[in-house]
Amino acid sequence: MSGTDHAPARTGHRTLQVLRTERVTPRMARVTLGGDELAGFPGDGPDQRIKLFFPMPGQHRPAMPRASSGGPVWPPGEPRPVIRSYTVRRFDAAAGELDVDFVLHGAHGPAAAWAAAAAPGDWVGVSDPGGRYQPDPTALAHLVIGDESALPAIATVLEALAGVGQPGGPDTTTGPAEAPVEVFIEVVDAAEEQPLPTGPSTRVHWLHRGDRAAGRPLTEAVTSAGTPGGVDPARCQAWLSAEAAAVRDIRAHLLDERGLSRRMVYATGYWRAR
Repeated sequence: MSGTDHAPARTGHRTLQVLRTERVTPRMARVTLGGDELAGFPGDGPDQRIKLFFPMPGQHRPAMPRASSGGPVWPPGEPRPVIRSYTVRRFDAAAGELDVDFVLHGAHGPAAAWAAAAAPGDWVGVSDPGGRYQPDPTALAHLVIGDESALPAIATVLEALAGVGQPGGPDTTTGPAEAPVEVFIEVVDAAEEQPLPTGPSTRVHWLHRGDRAAGRPLTEAVTSAGTPGGVDPARCQAWLSAEAAAVRDIRAHLLDERGLSRRMVYATGYWRAR
């Protein structure tokens, strides 16, 4: 996940260093972070969202705020960092590692440009995570819907639904293991598909966008599909994150036409097509 806009665990901010990088797909880079300040990071669970603080040109480390009763206080005389929102792909407390995945757009924004050039030893600021989604133990089926920007979060959602959990963390299973899970993911092409943690009742549909408008294949596929397992729509939980207009349209379809309960639909627009 990425979007525009808490030092050590005491303040909710920490500064970490790049340990290594890898290219997950041609258009997605994984940056593994670590350092002493990662101790105590509360990063377990699905869809944990963080803010990343990127250094400005000429800076070795990003300027980081300190907490105060009146809000964050920034160091005087230093340029404030570029701040973007992302999702924790993997947190391994035992290994002291935090993975963040970045979509490398054709025209790099500041976050993607940083990730594309990141090397071991580079510094970045990281906030404590926050997330509201949890699998509903009363759900008889699940929908998981997103595009490439949501793939890191989708993987953690599927881990929770499959009971895989994250290394060093507790088992996050909260629903019936046999509940069907239908997954729709829009990416540019087949090269952007990647392995995902799935259970025996999970079906993943990869949708290749090609030259079509972002969100259109996703919207068309979801609106033409039925409820997983044919269960009562009111007992189906949906997690949805993608381009904002597509999220708006799909959410409206799930609520108004499919009949899902509002409390069972978790939807977030990650970015806007220009």
